[in-house]
Amino acid sequence: MIVIALIAGIIGCEGSCGGGNGGVTEYTLTMAVNPVGGGTATDLTGTSPYPASTNVSIQAVANPGYEFVNWTSSAGGTFTNQYAATTTFTMPAQNVTVTANFVLVYDLTMAVNPVGGGTATDLTGTSPYPASTGVSVQAVANPGYTFVKWTAPAGAFTDENAATTTFTMPAQDVTATAHFVGPPDHFKFYWVDGDTAPYIGEDVQLLDQFGAFNATVEYAMEFGNPVKKKVYGEEPSPISNPDHHLALYTIDCGGEYVVRSVEVSNQFGYEQQLNVYGPVALAVPTQKLVPGGHEEPVGLNHYLLYGVDAGTPVGISVNLTDQFSPEPDPDIWVYEPIYFANPVQKTVGENVTEIWDPTAHLVFYYIDSLAMPTSVQVYNQFDNQTLNLLYSDLLAVPSEKIVPPVPPLDHFKCYDVLDTLPIDTYVYLEDQFGYYEDVQVMEADWFCNPVIEKVHNEVPTLVTNPDNHLMVYNITGVSQAKWVVVVSNQFDLEFPPIPQTLIVNGPVALAVPTQKLVPGDHLPPKYLDHFLLYEVIIGDDVGATVEHLEDQFGLNLDVSVAKPVYFANPVLVKDHGGNITLVWDPEAHLVFYDIDSWAPLYPSLLVNNQFGDLQSYELDALEPRELLAAPSEKVYYEPYGGP
Repeated sequence: MIVIALIAGIIGCEGSCGGGNGGVTEYTLTMAVNPVGGGTATDLTGTSPYPASTNVSIQAVANPGYEFVNWTSSAGGTFTNQYAATTTFTMPAQNVTVTANFVLVYDLTMAVNPVGGGTATDLTGTSPYPASTGVSVQAVANPGYTFVKWTAPAGAFTDENAATTTFTMPAQDVTATAHFVGPPDHFKFYWVDGDTAPYIGEDVQLLDQFGAFNATVEYAMEFGNPVKKKVYGEEPSPISNPDHHLALYTIDCGGEYVVRSVEVSNQFGYEQQLNVYGPVALAVPTQKLVPGGHEEPVGLNHYLLYGVDAGTPVGISVNLTDQFSPEPDPDIWVYEPIYFANPVQKTVGENVTEIWDPTAHLVFYYIDSLAMPTSVQVYNQFDNQTLNLLYSDLLAVPSEKIVPPVPPLDHFKCYDVLDTLPIDTYVYLEDQFGYYEDVQVMEADWFCNPVIEKVHNEVPTLVTNPDNHLMVYNITGVSQAKWVVVVSNQFDLEFPPIPQTLIVNGPVALAVPTQKLVPGDHLPPKYLDHFLLYEVIIGDDVGATVEHLEDQFGLNLDVSVAKPVYFANPVLVKDHGGNITLVWDPEAHLVFYDIDSWAPLYPSLLVNNQFGDLQSYELDALEPRELLAAPSEKVYYEPYGGP
């Protein structure tokens, strides 16, 4: 019996069996780490081997650059909390290895650009983090600034354009930067030495508020620093975005251009009307590498520049301080505007650069030239470039573009004018059909009042500007042509509406914005184009009824609208004195219809426009023929090929 018991005891002994524990079976606990060098794993109890079910206190300590993840066991046993660095392990009935698992961690640094633009916060707040950790981050803009974008050299944002988002950590230390944009800066521009500027030769597609253009980018012509500006008696305008720089490039648009009137407002004056043409240049956001070590210019628009024709000089002196002249330039004189700049969408191949701020415009003014020979190394979409700068010559001023877009075009009710003497002046005209030289302006034919108009089941169209009137003059000495024009307005035929097809011939008349002095008390017209009228030779009777037609002469009810009589394009006008009136709104067209209305009163008129002060007219009371001019969309046009 004794032999049998001894054999049984030997067979049941695993690990270490000793008389010190009264014959209780004990098992070895081995401590390990993963990966090697990630940290230490310590048996705090420190008396291995242990009987099964023994509670052993264990501790993991991460080495620098690592973080404890969890505990794992090779052969059973349990942890009170496998994710706690210090915990208790309950021994199984066998030898076991307990491993402390570590992971490399990386620092997340939060930054803002520009300094003072706002705050960037790690909401999770437990940096360093393992790779692939999702970290909640938040950007808050300071007053006067707007958050625009997150950037980081590695890792990824769930939404880089959202102020509060999640950032996924990369396997490296990383800085996440919240970019803000403040008020638009002033820019001081320096002329680039054209003999050393490289040829770019890249084709781009440009879309701004004036149109779409295909262009080839050619040479750098100017480089712009943000600048602190002080006008006498005013607080200086500080630099809000010190990393914002612009490089101006000449462009070739292959003959595509527009001429337009623009009204702007800035610190140099309210309601400055600029006649602009172009585009002539492209301004590209650019990182200035040397000197200065600046960041990329996040939140800065591309700009499409238009030349300004005969702008009014500002005649004011300013002090300017930028990164090339830390001391204020003494009394720099500001002259006439030379460029107007629209924010522009730029497409190269399939890459589209959107507009950050469609309301941010610039007006460039000539300033006193100061010699400043220096070089800058810059980087933008056209790669690294070294630009040799010669002197400063332009100041770009943030400006509000008041118009365009212009207010909606009014409806007009037009009255026959009694025979008058010819104006007998000559003008140059250019519209969307062509250009006409030495056009003789003859006698007045129609006078047009803005009108309130209501068609059945429609909301009444109210008068946008009661000061806007038109005087229509017959013209002669112009070569006429026929056109097919498809127009759409409230009188479209049938249902669903079908645009109206007109065959027109002309031009035959010129509609001129006119101030009505008597009767009434009206100001000069505002944002109202000249129109070149073409006679409709083929056009269907629209057969509509206007329930309510009310202008400054009276009210008519249930007015029948019949055939179209004239189609009108907005038109550029240049007189022999060199005065040019450009187009405010190239999409504004009019169709004049015969109506059976007549006014109960045909007063005498006293008007004023570019063809003379205090022109007096009588409206024709014997033949109460009247016209209704309706704002219309020109859907399509082409030369008429018929007889």
